[in-house]
Formats: sequence, C-alpha cells, structure tokens
Amino acid sequence: MLMTTYPEDFEDNMRDLLVNLYDYLKLIDNAVAKRLAAGSPDGDRAQRARQMVLAAIEDMKSETSAQLTARQNRLYNILLLRYVEEQPTNEILSQLALSERQYYREHQRAIQTISRIIWDRHYADAASEPEAPSTLIQELDYLQFAARNTAFDPTEVILSAMQATRVIAEQRGLALSLVESRDEIALHVALPVFRQFFILILNRLIKSTNRGGMIEVALRAREGAPIIEVKSNKLIPDYAAFLGALQTDAAFRELKKRLNADLRACGDEKGPAGIILRFDREIHKILIVDDNPDTISLFKRYLANLPYQLLSAQDEGDAIAIARQTPLACIILDIMLPEKDGWQILQTYKSHPSTEHIPVLICSVLEMKDLAASLGADGYIKKPPSRDAFLAVLREWTE
Repeated sequence: MLMTTYPEDFEDNMRDLLVNLYDYLKLIDNAVAKRLAAGSPDGDRAQRARQMVLAAIEDMKSETSAQLTARQNRLYNILLLRYVEEQPTNEILSQLALSERQYYREHQRAIQTISRIIWDRHYADAASEPEAPSTLIQELDYLQFAARNTAFDPTEVILSAMQATRVIAEQRGLALSLVESRDEIALHVALPVFRQFFILILNRLIKSTNRGGMIEVALRAREGAPIIEVKSNKLIPDYAAFLGALQTDAAFRELKKRLNADLRACGDEKGPAGIILRFDREIHKILIVDDNPDTISLFKRYLANLPYQLLSAQDEGDAIAIARQTPLACIILDIMLPEKDGWQILQTYKSHPSTEHIPVLICSVLEMKDLAASLGADGYIKKPPSRDAFLAVLREWTE
C-alpha cells in the first residue's frame, strides 16, 4: 500500500487536472500539468500532461478481471468513467452498481490513489536532483519558441559544435572527427538548443578523455529515427560511469528534456566508448478544428500508425491558442462551428504572423471551394473525405 506524503494542495491540483483533462486552456495553467510536461514545447504541454495522467490511470487497472463491477477495478473504473469518458454520475452509479454514498467514498480514494502515483513518479525524487537555474530555463524557453522546431540537417550544426570545442581539444592533444551519414537525416527540434546540448556533451567528453585520444562523432538513421554516436577511444572513467556523471548535470538534463532524446551508453571496456543519442522520427502535428467528435474520430482512424499527431479544437479560443503555440504541418478547418465560423477563424489565421504560414485545409459539407481560396485557404476537401484523398492532401505539405 502506498504511504506517500504530499502537500495538501497537491490533491486539489490533481482533482482540478482531472476535471479539466480535455480543456486545453485550463489544463496548461494547472500546476501539476506544468510539472508533468516540463520541457515539452508550449503547444504540446497539455497533451503531454494528459497522456501521462491517462497512463497512470491505466496502470491502476487490475488484469485479473475485466468486469466493471469488480471490486479490484473499482477505483480505476471510477476515474475512467468520470474523467476519461466524462460520463455523468448517475450513469456511473448504475454501471458500477454503487450507492451514491459508496461512490463518493470510493471516488475520494481514487483521487488519493492517482495523486500518490503521480507524486511517486514525478515528484518524490525531485529533491535529490539539482534543478536547472531559472535563468537557463527562461533562455531555453525563448530559444525553443523562436526556433519553432524547424527541420534541419544536423551535420553542419555538429561541425560547428566541434569547431567551438576544437581549441580545448587541441590543448589536451585530442583529435575530433565526424563520420557523416549516407542517409538523409533531418532533426525536428530547436536548432540552437540542440547546438548547446551537443557542445556540452563534447566539452564533457573532451575533459574525460586521456591525452592523445580520438573523439569520433557518427551520424546515421534507423527506421527514420536520427542517431548520433559520440565515442572516445581513451575514455578515463568507464563508459557507464561517464554517462551517469553526465546525467547528474542539471543543465544537461534540462537540455535533453527539450530535445526528447533517448540516451544510452555504448562501447566496451577495450574499445571506443561513449554515448548514443537517438531522436524520435519526424512526427507531423496536425490540428483539426471541428465540433463533431465523430469527425475527429474518423481522422484519428485515418492517421493511426502513421507519423502524424492529431490535435483537436472545438472553438475559436483553443483553435487560435494551439496554432500560435505549436509547430503545425497543417490545419483542418470546418466551417460550421457553434460560435465564430470557420471563415472567421481562417481570416484570423491568415492575418497573424505566427500562423499565416500554416497551410489550412477547409473540410466542409458546403461546396465553397472558390470562397475558401479567396479567403486564403490552401486547400479544400469535401466532408467526409476518403482516407486516400485525405492522406494525399497531407503529403503535399509533409513530404
């Protein structure tokens, strides 16, 4: 049984997070959500926090029984039905065969349990890890926003980082070399953040390599994912110790979080050793602005197992906020919306410098292709589109 102790307001923040699980604007202001998504790009923070909470809820499920009324699954089912599926209380009482009194008692236990899980996973060890200075975090926030994760070839950036560290390498009698990839490689991260990250790694490796050694950087790709190997043939500590020491550096950890890089040791005791950085393959973020859940579900099915991430908004507020804070491949825009219609939102997109460059695809039951083009839309498709027609349009903007 979990015996975690957490601050009094933590449980309140968790409750607020669950209540606003699908409310983009409220979720990004939640204190727990901010912690869970720390280091994620602004436009991804709400979704990242939501995914982590959903994963924690799923981990509460017992595999011994799939019945809704099973006692061992009761806390899981309460959170699932109430916050994930957003069902009303009376329906939850009926499905779980609970009295109202039982429900509220078990609901409180469910909130406490998910709070303990989140605390243990994301807060409990924080005190033992030095945090990055607030000034560094602020500068990285600015760099990440300004760069907007534009795709780039890492080769020139790595060569620039090697040039920046060449003097201290030569002072220690070390040689630096780069083995370029035969594959086309593109990183979709903030370039200035990546450059500082790589300079930090080279600097640490130079200081941990004996005189006369060689530091080699190799670029390659595996299944579309960029991989960078950085090895030394005369590493002073063993390679696992070097990686462990690197990960205790607060600045390194903050930079690594911003890049979503997977890091592990490589090599052996007798040969060159160092680290491998693996970056996720390119994922194209797409925003759909539509108030019909069935339409959103349709596009999710179309994009399943493809390198796309679908974000959704049902009104102007979320539609504008997400587009201005997230690097998007394109926007799919419905016309008939409950408040401001799609034509008004389209004009807002095309008149603001942070969104005017994003391709907008009008997807509507209305036959108004000419009007869409006259207002600045980049494409038009009849609703509902076929999967092949929809993917063909996306490829125009993502390939």
